[in-house]
This record gives sequence, structure tokens and C-alpha cells, in this order.
Amino acid sequence: MIAFITGGTGFIGSTLAETLLASGWEVHCLVRSPNILKWLHGLPVKLVAGDLFSESVLAKALENATHVFHLAGLTKALTSAEYFHANSAATHVLLQACALHAKRLERLIYVSSIAAAGPSRDRQPVREEETPHPVSIYGRSKLAGEAACAEFTQRLPITIVRPPVVYGPRDRDVYEYFKQVKWGLRLRPGFTPRYTSMIHVHDLVAGMMLAAQHPRAPGQTFFLTHAEFYEWSLLGEAIAHALQRKTVSIPIPLGLTPAVAAVSEIVAKITRKPALLSFDKVREMRETHWICSAEKARERLGFIAALPLAEGLRQTVLWYRAQGWL
Repeated sequence: MIAFITGGTGFIGSTLAETLLASGWEVHCLVRSPNILKWLHGLPVKLVAGDLFSESVLAKALENATHVFHLAGLTKALTSAEYFHANSAATHVLLQACALHAKRLERLIYVSSIAAAGPSRDRQPVREEETPHPVSIYGRSKLAGEAACAEFTQRLPITIVRPPVVYGPRDRDVYEYFKQVKWGLRLRPGFTPRYTSMIHVHDLVAGMMLAAQHPRAPGQTFFLTHAEFYEWSLLGEAIAHALQRKTVSIPIPLGLTPAVAAVSEIVAKITRKPALLSFDKVREMRETHWICSAEKARERLGFIAALPLAEGLRQTVLWYRAQGWL
């Protein structure tokens, strides 16, 4: 089987590429520059130089692909236009190229996000059949990518997967919280308990590979998540235990976050680098239940996220330390 991966230099994409190679797949990765390979360096992948708007490049790359994994996109951006260009317009271009040129295609996996579905309104895990209500520009742009997929469901065997928070080796987003805990701080947004679904990157990749081959997956959307969800304070305690650190829990009043976001966005405009805490991120932080159901993926695909949180955090800490990050 021949996999074509977009976003292969990222932490999820590179983990997917590594796992596919170990399973005997031939792997091709779209990269903007062969000189910037990040985690793909040293892997026996075929590099395809170009981007998602390089139609001639896509046409050639997709000729023999049996599976396409579309992970490329933006999780942080300076403007809403950048979000929709990367997460919606680029997805539509790829789907059109697949419809025209991927004659051997068996499955296309579009990696969306829980942000496209939106948070839980009733404190129950969100299910796939519920009407999406994204609260952020990022979420709306990922939902627009899902809408592009819907346009091609009669022409392509598409499966949409929506991960929640993804953590594990190579991740730099949740890593920021690991660094806080190492310093002895467990910062938490607001005074109200907050809950989140999570999945370790290795479990997510296993779920993606299952969705790429299961006969009941085409035309479907699946949350790929651990069945349990976690209260933010307890998550901080679990990370502290994995780091073997004594910590202090400090609530950050949500009323302060807009001011911090305003400063962050001013700096972002000057440096031309997206802010870690933007107004868009504040919109997501205001919600208390970012939780989703694992039931459909379990029932239809037989997918179960196997790695317990404590073990996943332990392995992640070991990797961070081995890399000198902690």
C-alpha cells in the first residue's frame, strides 16, 4: 500500500509516517522544502516537494497512492483568512486533485478536530451526529474543511476523524503545560472545573490506520479519543506525578485573558508569528467541557485507545527529557 501524507513534518504526521513504514507501507510525504524535514529526517520516505496548491505536483504524487492522509493545516494563524486558506481552501484543492488523479485510491483520511464540533453544551460527551457549533475561527475553518469533504463523498472514499487534545512525543502545544508543571506551577483557567478529552499520539495513529482500512469507515466521521475525560486540575496533578514534582495550583481569572490576548496579538503582528494565547484561543478557553464520545469508533471500527493517561504521560516525560526539553 502506498500512503500520501500531507503535514508529514508535524508531530502527528511524522509519527504516522514512522508507524506506516514499520507496518510495511510505502510512504510519500508532501513537503514545502526537502531541507526542512523536522521529524522525517532519516526516515525512508519519498519526499514530494511542493504545497497543496501545486496542482501539477499533486497530480503526479497521487497517481499511485492507495491512501491519502490529510493532516496539513494551521492550528494558529494571524488572521481568519489564513485559517480558511490552509484548512478549507487547501483541503478542497486536494480533494479535487484526488478526484481527478488518484485512480487507485482506497481511502482518504481527513484529520479534523474536536474544535469543528464545538464543546459540550450539556456536560455530556459530544457525539458525531450532533450539529456542530464551533466557537473559534479555527474550529469554523476545520468545519469548512469537513464541508469540502462532504462535497466529494460520492466521488471519493472519505473518512473524517476528529481528535481532541493530542499529546505525546514531539508535541509542542501540551508541552507548554509540562514546562509550567516542571517549574512547580499548575496554572488553570478560571475557578470552575474544566474537563477535556485527550488521546496519546500513538493511539491516534492506530485509530487513523484502522479508519484507513476498515470497510465501515468510508463516508463516516469519528471522534478518536480515550473513553475517559479529565478534569484540568487532576490532569495537572497527573503531569506533576509523572515529573515527580511538587506543585502549586494557581487559578487564572478568565477576566484577565482578554488583556493578555490583546498584548499577545500586538506582539504577533510585530513579529509576524501567531500568538500562543490569542482571542481565538480565549473563546475556546471560556468553555468548560471539551469532551467527546469514543462510542461510535468503538462500535463501528473496534477502536479503543489503549494507553492509560498515567503511562502516556510517563512515556512523554521520558521522551522530553531524552531530547533535553525538560
